This record gives sequence, C-alpha cells and structure tokens, in this order.
Amino acid sequence: MKVLIIGATGKIGRHTLAEVVALGHDVTAFGRSVSRIEPFERLTIVKGDVTNAQDLAAVMPSHDAVILTFGAPLNWKTVLVGTDVCETGTRAVITAMQAAQVPRLVAMTSIGAGNSSGHGSWPFRNVIKPVLLGRIMRDRTAQERVVRESGLPEWVIVRPAELTDGPKNTNLREFTSFDGIEEPSAISRLSVAAYLAGKVSDKSHDNGAVLISD
Repeated sequence: MKVLIIGATGKIGRHTLAEVVALGHDVTAFGRSVSRIEPFERLTIVKGDVTNAQDLAAVMPSHDAVILTFGAPLNWKTVLVGTDVCETGTRAVITAMQAAQVPRLVAMTSIGAGNSSGHGSWPFRNVIKPVLLGRIMRDRTAQERVVRESGLPEWVIVRPAELTDGPKNTNLREFTSFDGIEEPSAISRLSVAAYLAGKVSDKSHDNGAVLISD
C-alpha cells in the first residue's frame, strides 16, 4: 500500500514514517517543515499545508490510506483564544481524499476529545486539560465529528493518552468505553507511531474511536 502521512514533520509523524515502511508500505511525508525529515528508502517527501486545498489535491492521488498526525501548537494563542486547525485541516483532507477516491483514514486526535473528556490521570483531567487544553480539545472534538460525518468508506479515530518520550510498548491497553476500568495513564510517542502504522491494515476499530495507553 501507499500511505500518506499528514503532519509528518512532528515527533509522532516522523516516527510513524519509519513504522509504516517497516510494515512493507511506501510512504509519503507531507508537512510544512519537511527539512526536518531525513530521507530513506520508500519515502517521498512533499512540502505542503494541511489547510491548503491545492497542496492536498496535488499530493493525494495514488495513495491507499491517509494517517493524520498534525495538531495545534500549545502557545498563548491556542490556550487563550483557541484554534480550528484540526477541524478545518481534516475537512480539507477529507475533501481531497474523496476527490482522489482514497478510501482509508486513520485520524489521530487525543485523550480529552469527544467522550474521552474527563478521563486520564488526575493532573490531566483536573488541571492540564481545563487550564491549558480546553480550547484545543474543543477543536479536537470538532475534528472527530468531521471524521465521523465524512462518509468515507473506512475510517478510525485513535486517541493517545498523555504523551511521553519513553520506549516503544506493543502491549497497549485499548479503550472504547470507560465504565468500571482503570483510567488511561500515558503512552510513548514511539508506541503511538507503531499503533497508527498498524491501523493502515488493522480494521478492528473501524467506524469508531479507540483510546490507547500503556
């Protein structure tokens, strides 16, 4: 398969590139700061903006699946004013996918989005999200709604727990509901990347959302 990763210049995106190739796929890295990406075999690098319809229309044809790893930065503007980059960017991606007849979308959002709001560690759900991430999570929730209403034939939403720079763990917990179970804790960016790559062909949570944690 040929996989397009949008947001490939971020920490998780760069790790996901290598994980996708390790599974035998060809991969295209799409992002604004592509100078951060080291070239390797079976990788194509394309500079572009997720909110630019022309950039997306140019890169989308010939791909079989898209992985979204982009997100809003954490700064004073996103904390105090808010953002809609995840919602508008995802809508633009889906429009380009539909035009190019690309069937599969793996959309990374975050713990705190949708019905995962109010879950996670005590500091995350009582301090970090309410104080710092409230407006960003509204954008993430809107992003999930865009995916759910897209009409794409194959889609899945992946919500990582709180992120760390720890080692890769392949024995992850998967949450599709939160009743009567231990709260999600944290997950390494390496683990998220491997999980996203696996979802290119693993359809076990299609047409829904799954939260992943150590």
